[in-house]
Amino acid sequence: MQALKEYQKLITDVDQHCSRIINRHQDHIVCTKGCAGNCCRIHISVYPVEAVSLALALQKRSPDLRRRIRHKARHTNSFGPCPLLEDGACLMYDARAVICRTHGLPMLTEYRGHRSIGFCEKNFRNLSPIPADDVIDLTHLNSLLASVNRRFVSAVDCRLPSGKRFTIGEALLIDNHSFIITFKPS
Repeated sequence: MQALKEYQKLITDVDQHCSRIINRHQDHIVCTKGCAGNCCRIHISVYPVEAVSLALALQKRSPDLRRRIRHKARHTNSFGPCPLLEDGACLMYDARAVICRTHGLPMLTEYRGHRSIGFCEKNFRNLSPIPADDVIDLTHLNSLLASVNRRFVSAVDCRLPSGKRFTIGEALLIDNHSFIITFKPS
């Protein structure tokens, strides 16, 4: 699984950065399990490296949880909530995608040359400006993730086109019978 180490390193770095932001601004962050405005009500898509990582993490869950999650994944659509959302919580929180790890925190985005900082409307009330060190540059993060994904796709022998994205539901349905992934020798 050498090909996933770079992704796991990116996850560690993202988690550390997010933890620093949360620790510095805990009085301005209201995101909690079961939040009524839960970001997970949107079914997102992920890169192949994230899809495979989710699929491998699912294999480590109990057989009952795997069946329940796969059942939810088969009966979801791209407009519904994430199939991992249950009772206001993520069933695989420790294996969540990069975007899920950063949701609600200050994100610098750029659209048509206009830069803006966005975050969950419930967070960071009465805090202006947000220190630059506490803003996640989404363009930079997406570039890092895309680069990790390209290297991952080139390191595995499988039917993974580098530009293909998977919904979380599709990722959860990847298994050893329907999607064979073998890692090329290093």
